Amino acid sequence: MKPNQTKVKYKCKIEEIDQHQLFVTYPSNLRTNKSEFFMVGTKFHASFTTKDKSTYAFETELVDRMKQRIPVLVLSFPGVEGLKKIQRREYVRVDSAIDIAVQHPTGTLSPFNTVTTDISAGGCAITLPENHNIEADMKVTCWLVLPLKEQIRYIKQVATVIRVIKGEKGMRDRAPLKFMDISEMDQQNILRYCFEEQLKFKKNGLL
Repeated sequence: MKPNQTKVKYKCKIEEIDQHQLFVTYPSNLRTNKSEFFMVGTKFHASFTTKDKSTYAFETELVDRMKQRIPVLVLSFPGVEGLKKIQRREYVRVDSAIDIAVQHPTGTLSPFNTVTTDISAGGCAITLPENHNIEADMKVTCWLVLPLKEQIRYIKQVATVIRVIKGEKGMRDRAPLKFMDISEMDQQNILRYCFEEQLKFKKNGLL
């Protein structure tokens, strides 16, 4: 892909597979739903999902065109050992700045107010203060102000700090948090918020 070129996603169907090659239908653009022409030698980052919902990714290259039952493209295949399993998130995650208050359950952490950088029903990522003592595996209590379309919801959750991501080029550190024992009601409210945000992004042409 050329510098500053936007990534384009395509879909195709695997017609046949052998040890070193894949035979696939002509890829169609996911946005336009139209087939496109590719030169031999074009490189792709490919992925596929199995019946048990496991997803694998690999690097491939267009090596030939053939006409079998239907016209197909021949792609290089690295074999099972060249596949990388993709860990799928359990919940939809959206980028969003939501007000959140954080403190340590035993009071050993100075409480602070900040905003999220993204959120899902399973957790969120937050921006950390300049002088913080947050560490991985630390348990914290969070109060989220969730601005749903019909009303604001206040959610209290105990969460585990997954890790601390060091900020670069003057940016502050960030920390992904995993919610512990989230209630079904809180989960549904966050899922509703994520859905509303996705609809907003689509309406504005950002998704």
